[in-house]
Amino acid sequence: MSHNHKKIKYAKGGKKAFKEFRKHQHDDKTSEERFVTDMTAALENFNDSQASAELDKKIKFPFRLAMWDLGHCDPKKCSGRKLVRFGLVQELSLHQHFGGLVLSPIGVNCISPSDRSLIVNHGLCVVDCSWAKIDQTPFGKMKCHHLRLLPYLVAANPINYGRPWKLSCAEAYAAALYIVGMKEFGEVLLSKFKWGGSFYTMNKELLDRYAACESSADVIKVQNEYLEVRDVSDSNTDQPADRDPFDINSDEEFYNPNRPLNSQNDDGDDDEDDDDDEKLTCGKDKLILDDYDKDDDVSSDNDSDDDDLEPNCKKTSNTKK
Repeated sequence: MSHNHKKIKYAKGGKKAFKEFRKHQHDDKTSEERFVTDMTAALENFNDSQASAELDKKIKFPFRLAMWDLGHCDPKKCSGRKLVRFGLVQELSLHQHFGGLVLSPIGVNCISPSDRSLIVNHGLCVVDCSWAKIDQTPFGKMKCHHLRLLPYLVAANPINYGRPWKLSCAEAYAAALYIVGMKEFGEVLLSKFKWGGSFYTMNKELLDRYAACESSADVIKVQNEYLEVRDVSDSNTDQPADRDPFDINSDEEFYNPNRPLNSQNDDGDDDEDDDDDEKLTCGKDKLILDDYDKDDDVSSDNDSDDDDLEPNCKKTSNTKK
């Protein structure tokens, strides 16, 4: 008895390449399924151990969080370093390779929901460096390929409360995770800071719109539409069109719920911010500097101190000088 078998024509690379392709398809599917299972277990572990700092340190995310720390900022005030102390973020050496998504000042594309699988399989990383030392920052020695920037968002940290673009490292992680559909893990990170819960609340509308996009171009479109509406709204008031409603150096009063209403230290806050160290911030096109208070007294031995702050993201002009 003869059997007629249709001969399969394989793509360039032959049968071996085809088998490798099918294997990767299967691995991607099982990886996502395994991730969902691990994610549920990690979140349940977190909810059961919120009251115990010792147990919190045992929580393991089903994906990798990392940070290149160039040592440009005070480690006592760095939210990324605080997350390292909690065991949630891994600190990388300069030459250490990272194959996941990296929030970097030299990134070109904006993060989008399409980056979810990259984070699930390979992790999320930030580069902690100072814009004042950008020319001396050895980006070429950082072995990574998937660089991204964050879109327009407003900071909730105490020092830069209400300022557009100026996020701390913890806020940058949380924003990225929200946009790719993993905001629960962002909530875990933000829970380590007293002000953390305000970040998602303040940016909920924008984060929801970013998370509903499909690509980096879609995220940029949503951002630009939002900024255009904001500019039109500003032009319809007695204020200048380029006025920043969150500018704490303006004469207008505003209330920061992360600080006491009648704090004895309020008198000098603006002067202190003007003398702060400059840190990176990220946005649609480039990263710009953030300011941090040199004179803030923060104990490095107290992990419950929530004023640890550092770099983030801000949009600048595309014009080349």
